[in-house]
Amino acid sequence: MHTADLSSSPERRREQIVAYLSTHDRGSVGELSQLLGVSEVTVRKDLDALEAQGLLTRIHGGAMASGRGRLERFFAAREQEHLEEKRRIAQAAAALVHSGHRIFLDASTTALQVARLLKDREDLVVVTNGLYTALELNFSEGITTIVVGGVMRRRSSSLVGGLSDSALQRLRVDIGFFGAQAVSARDGLMEAGLEEAQVKQRMVAAAETVIGIVDSSKFGGRALSAFALPHEINRIITDTGAPDALVEALRAQQITVDLV
Repeated sequence: MHTADLSSSPERRREQIVAYLSTHDRGSVGELSQLLGVSEVTVRKDLDALEAQGLLTRIHGGAMASGRGRLERFFAAREQEHLEEKRRIAQAAAALVHSGHRIFLDASTTALQVARLLKDREDLVVVTNGLYTALELNFSEGITTIVVGGVMRRRSSSLVGGLSDSALQRLRVDIGFFGAQAVSARDGLMEAGLEEAQVKQRMVAAAETVIGIVDSSKFGGRALSAFALPHEINRIITDTGAPDALVEALRAQQITVDLV
């Protein structure tokens, strides 16, 4: 059954193709023709255009999603979660960064929002294990970006296990900004992946000031590894949805909690 309304423009059709391949892994020219209500010739032209953009890989009789296409869709989905809260948190975090600072930004989507607000800074050094964060800052004249390289985590945009322990231990930054999978008054900032947590733990040790940038949905949960214990955290920036009892418990441990 044809659904001609999806073929109103090449851009719309191609969005549908990428979306289809991201959930079905691969699709034939015939299947996509039926889905979009257009000819197979048109589908082949769309597939050629999308392959040129690196968003899919052509295979015999059809196409499959490229690694880049999958990663971008996965990261984009994460970005949309609690987006307005993340933007407010990022604005408050960016206000603490001044030209001449050396900072760490992790691979979280909130850290990426911070990076987007720093492009006018001068003489700024940013250490990051986030691929998207590094790319975001790549063309900023006044910013030197140091990527803490290593193995790229599947379905993620972070690098782990790169610089040697001794090299990481010798890094020094003024401020470290850290997202987290979970926050509690007992365990501080937590991460689900052990390798990710280890990178963050080393950067916590390297930072003069440790700041959590975490939306309220992460409050009260638990995750595998605590990478910043309460006594190591200086400040947490979150949104006004954070539970009052947990906010007060964190403040009782001398952590500044900003609700934005």
